[in-house]
Amino acid sequence: MNTTAKFQSKALEVNIADYHVDVAVDPKYFPLQDIMSQYYGVMERLNTFLSELSHPYKNWSFIVQEARCFSLDYFHLLKTHARGPEGVALLLGIFFSVLEESGDAGIQSEAADNLLLFLDKIVKDADADLPRFLGVVDLALLRIHDYSDPVFTLFARSYYSIKRLTESLGETDSNVPVDFSGIHRLLLRYFRYTYTYWLAEKDPQRWFEKELGKGVKQAGFDEIFKEISREKINRLLEAVEKCAQIRSSNPRKTISCLLDNPGHHEIVDAYRQVPQKIFSAAPDVRTGHQWELIFLFHIMNISGLSAIHEETLREINRTLTWLINHQERKDLRRLIQKTFSILKTETLRYPATALNCVLNTGKGAYSTDEIELINFFIDSVIDLGFQTPMIDGVGNDWQIRMNSAHLQNIRTWLEIIEINPKLSIRMLSSLIIYLSIFGVFIKDTDLFPRDVTRLLNSNIGPVYNLIKQLAKLFPVFFNDIGAEGKLRDISTEIDEICHRKDPLVHFLRKQSHVESSNRIIAFMEAVLKYWETGNKAVIQSYVPPNIYDQIQAQGFYIDGVGKVINYLIAQGVSLPEELIYLKEDRLRGLLENVSELDQTDVRRVELAAGMYKLLYQKYHFDFVEMNHYIAQLRAEAFPDLDRLKEALLETDPRKRLTQLVEYLDQLKSLILSEKTYAVREDIYKKRHVAADIPSMYGSYHELKFDAMGLTFRIESLVNVLFEELVDQIDLSLITKATFFQIYDLLQLFNRALKLDGTPSVEFDGQMELLAHALQVRGFSLTQYLDIFKGITRAVKNIINDYFNNIHGRNLNRILSIMPLDQILPKYLPQNDTMDSERLQHRVSEIFFRDRISLSLGLPQLDLFLSRILSTLFRQADKLPKAKLHLLLNYDPKHAMTCIGNVDKKINGVIHLGNKGYNLTKLHGFGLSVPPGFIITTEVFRCREIIASYPPAEQNFREQVQRHIAALEKITGKVFGDSRNPMLLSVRSGSSISQPGMLDTFLDVGINEQIARGIAARTGNAWFAWDNYRRFLQCYGMILGLTRNDFDAIIAQHKQKAGIPYKRGFTGEQMKALALAYKQRILDEGIQVLDNPYDQLYLTINKVLGSWESPRAKTYRSIMGISDDWGTAVTVQSMVFGNLSRQSGTGVFFTHNPRWAGDTLNLWGDFTIGNQGEDVVAGLVKTLPVSNNQRELEVRKTGISLETHFPDVYKTMKQWAKHLIFERGWSPQEIEFTFEGSSAGQIYLLQSRDMAIRESEKVALFDPDGLRPEKFLAHGIGVSGGAMTGRLVFSIEEIDKWRTLEPERHLILARNDTAPDDIREIFAADGLLTARGGLTSHASVVAHQLGKTCVVGCADLVCDEKEKRCMFRNAVLLSGDEISIDGQEGSVYLGYMKIRKT
Repeated sequence: MNTTAKFQSKALEVNIADYHVDVAVDPKYFPLQDIMSQYYGVMERLNTFLSELSHPYKNWSFIVQEARCFSLDYFHLLKTHARGPEGVALLLGIFFSVLEESGDAGIQSEAADNLLLFLDKIVKDADADLPRFLGVVDLALLRIHDYSDPVFTLFARSYYSIKRLTESLGETDSNVPVDFSGIHRLLLRYFRYTYTYWLAEKDPQRWFEKELGKGVKQAGFDEIFKEISREKINRLLEAVEKCAQIRSSNPRKTISCLLDNPGHHEIVDAYRQVPQKIFSAAPDVRTGHQWELIFLFHIMNISGLSAIHEETLREINRTLTWLINHQERKDLRRLIQKTFSILKTETLRYPATALNCVLNTGKGAYSTDEIELINFFIDSVIDLGFQTPMIDGVGNDWQIRMNSAHLQNIRTWLEIIEINPKLSIRMLSSLIIYLSIFGVFIKDTDLFPRDVTRLLNSNIGPVYNLIKQLAKLFPVFFNDIGAEGKLRDISTEIDEICHRKDPLVHFLRKQSHVESSNRIIAFMEAVLKYWETGNKAVIQSYVPPNIYDQIQAQGFYIDGVGKVINYLIAQGVSLPEELIYLKEDRLRGLLENVSELDQTDVRRVELAAGMYKLLYQKYHFDFVEMNHYIAQLRAEAFPDLDRLKEALLETDPRKRLTQLVEYLDQLKSLILSEKTYAVREDIYKKRHVAADIPSMYGSYHELKFDAMGLTFRIESLVNVLFEELVDQIDLSLITKATFFQIYDLLQLFNRALKLDGTPSVEFDGQMELLAHALQVRGFSLTQYLDIFKGITRAVKNIINDYFNNIHGRNLNRILSIMPLDQILPKYLPQNDTMDSERLQHRVSEIFFRDRISLSLGLPQLDLFLSRILSTLFRQADKLPKAKLHLLLNYDPKHAMTCIGNVDKKINGVIHLGNKGYNLTKLHGFGLSVPPGFIITTEVFRCREIIASYPPAEQNFREQVQRHIAALEKITGKVFGDSRNPMLLSVRSGSSISQPGMLDTFLDVGINEQIARGIAARTGNAWFAWDNYRRFLQCYGMILGLTRNDFDAIIAQHKQKAGIPYKRGFTGEQMKALALAYKQRILDEGIQVLDNPYDQLYLTINKVLGSWESPRAKTYRSIMGISDDWGTAVTVQSMVFGNLSRQSGTGVFFTHNPRWAGDTLNLWGDFTIGNQGEDVVAGLVKTLPVSNNQRELEVRKTGISLETHFPDVYKTMKQWAKHLIFERGWSPQEIEFTFEGSSAGQIYLLQSRDMAIRESEKVALFDPDGLRPEKFLAHGIGVSGGAMTGRLVFSIEEIDKWRTLEPERHLILARNDTAPDDIREIFAADGLLTARGGLTSHASVVAHQLGKTCVVGCADLVCDEKEKRCMFRNAVLLSGDEISIDGQEGSVYLGYMKIRKT
């Protein structure tokens, strides 16, 4: 319901008493105050009027209005007062001042009219007092007479004519002593001016006959044109001159002679009658209307007939409407052309009537349904130009100075478009161009949502995209009119907080309440800039002059808020744009407790920020806060808002985007439905007491209007989501997996294009081709490139079809006819030196860029495709066909995953390897696993393309760096930071275990500086430099050095220090040893990498490359394992078994490996003060895990994990029970490290199914031959039974004895086994080592190969170089006989008889 409260208009008062400039009334106006002094109500109004007259910035329109009131309505007071003539002279002087000072032709014309009317009233109503006023009247007449032609014209053509005034004077009582000389002179000039003007115009009859052509001659034309013919005017001028020659003592007689002649108005009236006379004289109705229209056009071209131009335009409208409906189609084009030639000159003078004429002409043209005629009409409308806003600041009446015809022009065009939107494409395009480039100004109080509703209820479906382009330019998609709710509260508080004493803020408040429009956003930005800089020039165009004068560059109302604003800027807040997104609590947090800031000023800035944000959200579609907007719609029962709310709450960007697109589809269906919906208008009107400004507030709701506003806001969010999803797809490297991601996103883009009204059959076809390509095997990257070139071409054609081709021609046309000084500032260059051609190019570029950027998904799609093509072209250019195929099948998203959060798509042993897969499961069970990530077999499979194609390598490295950053966050350490370093282990992990065959690296990320940092941080220099030593040894060995090279160095340093074991080194001695290792590497010409990331990438590549090492290939060949599995790489934060004598590392079996089916019983090896690889590599003498194991293996030690580290042992046993009994795992072989003796310092490094767990019958030595003198030593029995044979040290020896004695067993001897010994182990029948335990790689491999094996023989020293084994009581050489027992671990001298069990 529209409830209206009307108030009578009051005269303009002082805006606000607190803010008015103290204007003293000019003393010359005191007589007027004296005359009105007895009438309080009149005096109050008079003083306001006189104050305005005395003000430096005069409101001339108001002055004319008030001067008319006091002249006409209060003449009775003037007439009877003694000072009446003075008052009359003052009022007449005011009208003359307007004529001479205002500069506005309209106001000047109004002043001339009212001056003549006032003079006429004096003459008629003064009665007996007339003689008192005659002197004043004579002076006024003389002043009028003396004006130059431009000003005199106003009087000559005035509605209140000089002739009429003269007649009034002539009717005065003959006894009144009137001096007629003044009026006589004025009247004589009036007639001379009038007739001279008409004689200068074309003879109307001759002009008309010429227009009709030679074949038309109508006998009645002489009579029709008689009163306005040139002959008639000449005779009138002669008659006036005769009157001027009359010499008479009675001046009334001379004046009477002049008055017998027709004046300007009579001639105008004669012209007014001609069109109807012409119509009547025509042979038929159609011809009559044609002739009538011709002369109506002629009237419009005569400035002297301006008094009847508006009614003539109405007649043209009426006549045109008839002719369009009855005229032959071939004549309509000429008719429209002629009409617009007249309108072109009259639109500025009579915009309302001209636009009405355009509308009627348009209705007629559209009624023909002839597209060519309609287009001709539209072209004519475009050429007519457009009423741009032309905003020129704010007047002292607080009204924004702008072109009042601007809004009517928009409404007229919309009404034409609504007739048939499909046929109005060019007109829609032109309106979009005009509003985009020259601006749009619509106030809340214009109630433009009504116009939008009418537009949406027309048949807009075929031009939906253009309608959206247009509608987005209207700043009206909100429901609250004026300032309502929170906006009203904030704008009121910011004014009241200073008791309405701040003139700028008070005016801002009133503008938001009364004259609100999208321009207020720029006003607020100017206010913020003024507060920041103190430069009040930035606000000059937004405030009235009298307010501007009161604003100071410094003082109470700016100094404090200036400090707050500049404090925010210093804190990094970008003003004003960041205020839109800055949360209230965040802003408050920045400003609270800042002692140098006054809290009142802080509150003012907080309120200003809140007001700016609310206004921005009101007039813009940028998605900031939707809750309030949705709440308004919910109150109006808008459909399915819960569905929208659900979509907005969705956290997954893709799901959120999909749901929002689906909701947009629903909104579009509502907007395009044929159904019309009820309008809910709660509009209330009042008049603002401060400045006689009409004020309006309330709300507007209509379902289609609300749906369109909601559509624009959701689209803003959807475009942001498109950008996020585009950024989420790694397009630095495109593979087939990437194409699937691209295809899914392109489907959403395609839906968006259709929703936006820009569908493309071409795009659909290319999408169908891409869908088929993804299902075809062997589809090449170059074929995909062709498809994406096609998709890009389709998008380019969308831009051409819906933007360039539609707007291009109109844009050039409009820019050629419109004044460039009315173009919005954003289109103009910063300097003014650009020529018109370059300026047009610039404007076009910005216009098209803005249109496309506002489209749903199109700019994001264009960017998406550009990135895709760039990468595809680069890949096709840089890679040969074979590598292209490899790259195509690579999936970077499957390249690596976090141990603690595994990607479900790659959570399996094939991608993660057996080691990595089990680690993820252990972590999932809640067991303690060092944090890390797994580089999957996907990388191994495509390592060639990663290594050889820089974008692939860069992608890989970036992924590694992201995972390292995640590790740093988990561990609280920093990779490469010497103050708090994180070191890494880099281990292999195939799907099928190959113990010891692939490379492993520990302590990666260390260098001298970091070693010093670790020493300083831990206070344990030995530990720090031992880590560096270990890394250097591993580093050197992968680059060509041997273990012997480093063993020789450490042996030399032990000898020098006089210690048997490395744990005896001091910190400085360990440092010297580490640096000696480094020097040895450098001596080989090998560069030692110090950069931690360089070390990491190198070690990853070495682990991957070790799959192809001779030992690994030999092992797989021996074991019958496929070469195609490849290996994953597990990267973890280091845990340190060498941290102290309370730390260690080891491997345990969950069951006794000798007896299958045994109950859970921990069995294995561990070492104190070493790192994990020492045990599995068999490099150190190990200790038993359990007491039972120690006894059964007859270990010569009193130490076991169970006795010396009971918490570690207990925890290990609990974990084993959990895996075997609760998780149902098979018996496991588990590697562990403990950094201390407590349960919380234990970590599992890997777990795999036990390889040594068969129980089988084996050969035994004949007890009769087991003589004490033959016993050499005792080790750990690993596999097999009793074996006797020859001692060998190399593959060559094995080959030799195989030839000489094929039936004899050969037993290989080693201090410890390296992975490279796999060929020897495989070729031999037995294995004997000095070091290592049951869980070492040598033991596992020997068991897998079915070899008899004894490891950890403490009394053995094996000199491989000299080919001899030294025991306590014997030395054996190559080829000597030796016997070993793989069950109990005994070693015997010579041949031993064997008994089968």
